[in-house]
Amino acid sequence: MEEAFQADAAALADVYRRMIRPLYRYVYRQVGNREDAEDIAAEVFVRATRWLRPEAGERQVRAWLMRAAKSAIREFWRATYRSPPLVDWDVERVAYIELAEEAEDEAGRRARREVEELLRGLPERYRRVLELRFLEGLSVRETAERMGVSEANAKVLQHRALLSAARLSPRGAPRRGGEGDGHGG
Repeated sequence: MEEAFQADAAALADVYRRMIRPLYRYVYRQVGNREDAEDIAAEVFVRATRWLRPEAGERQVRAWLMRAAKSAIREFWRATYRSPPLVDWDVERVAYIELAEEAEDEAGRRARREVEELLRGLPERYRRVLELRFLEGLSVRETAERMGVSEANAKVLQHRALLSAARLSPRGAPRRGGEGDGHGG
């Protein structure tokens, strides 16, 4: 019995990790404030503890959570204003939008990891100039001031850093005319 409970708890924790953000965003769009959205999303997951079964598929769980959220939002509006909200989103459409947002979030995290890995492979000055210019969004002048170099030197460092990063990139560096780096061998 205890093993079954632990398996259900682990399944619920996994569903919670995957679904809390899209569920919260959906609820927030409907109620318009953080506190109520958090309360409603939490209530939906409390209800899920009574319903969720480990054998339920991802799509089934997502659909149930969205229907439960829609129901909880209606209850919220009834209790708050004694009338339903004016906007009634199509649950399937919202689920599709949430999946697309999750994919974008994952792509962004993957790109950030790749950039961080690439930067770790660069010498300190090259890494710093790229961080200041592209991650912090500083101008060439601001970057030069932060690094204690002239603007011309900051431009040269940035150019060399980009070339080095391109060589380290799994996609490889673009070559001009097939001549390599021009230093001979």
